[in-house]
Amino acid sequence: MAKDTKKKLPQFTTPRGIFVYPKLTEPDYGTKDYPKPDGEYSLKFRLSLEDAEAFVDRKIKHGDEMVSLQSLYNAAMQDAERQFAELKVESRKKLGSVKPNDLFTVLYDQETEEPTGEVEFKFKMKASGEFKQGPKAGKKWSRKPDLFDAKGRKIGNGVNIWGGSEGKVSFATREYFVAGTAAAGLTLMLGGVQVIELVTNGSRAANSYGFGEEEGYGYDPDDYRDEESGEDKSDEGSSEGPAKGEEDF
Repeated sequence: MAKDTKKKLPQFTTPRGIFVYPKLTEPDYGTKDYPKPDGEYSLKFRLSLEDAEAFVDRKIKHGDEMVSLQSLYNAAMQDAERQFAELKVESRKKLGSVKPNDLFTVLYDQETEEPTGEVEFKFKMKASGEFKQGPKAGKKWSRKPDLFDAKGRKIGNGVNIWGGSEGKVSFATREYFVAGTAAAGLTLMLGGVQVIELVTNGSRAANSYGFGEEEGYGYDPDDYRDEESGEDKSDEGSSEGPAKGEEDF
C-alpha cells in the first residue's frame, strides 16, 4: 500500500461566538457579477477583541509541535516574504511588498469611527469540485459542513441557521501567497459548526428579550413527538383560537 504523504493540516476550535451572515445549510453560488460556480459555504464569526487575541495565541498539539494560529500566521508571512523575493525584479518593483491579510477584521462604529471592541473571522468551504489527480481524477466531489447541536448531536435537514445564532467553529488552516498581487495570509477552512443558541426564521434569542435561565419548565422535543408518525407536534397550537393577546402579533 502506498504511503499517504498528504500533509495533515492544523485543526482548531473557536470559543463561543456570534454567527454573522451564516451560509451553512445551502451553498452560496454568488451573483451574476461575482459568481461562485462550485458553490461555497461560509460564515463570519464575531468575538470580542479580548477573546480573539487569547484564541489566536492559544497553542494546540500538531504532530510533534505546539502551534497557535498566530505562530502559523507568522510562519506564513515569512514564507510569503521568501516567495516574494523569488519573483522577477519587475514584479517586485511593481508590487512593492507583501500585502498581509490579517487573521481577523477589527469592527468600527460607523458613526464615531471608534473600535467597537469586537472582531470578525471569516470561514469558508468550497461546496463542490473535481478530483485533479489519482484514481478519481475527473470525477466530481461535493461536501458540506458538519452541523451539531449544543449536546453534540448531528443536526439534520430543515434547520435554518440565521445570523445572531451562537456557537463554535471547527476549522483547518492553510497558508497562501498570491504572486500576482502579493497578498498573503492564512485561509480558515470551515469544517464543522456547533450551534449552542439557535436563531432561525425570524426568531430571537432569549437574552434579546431580557430572559435568562430559570428553574422550571424545560422544552424537550421528544415530549411533543407523535408516537406513530414521529412528527414534532409542539407548534401546532390549540384548536380553540388564539390566546389572549395573540391578535396583536
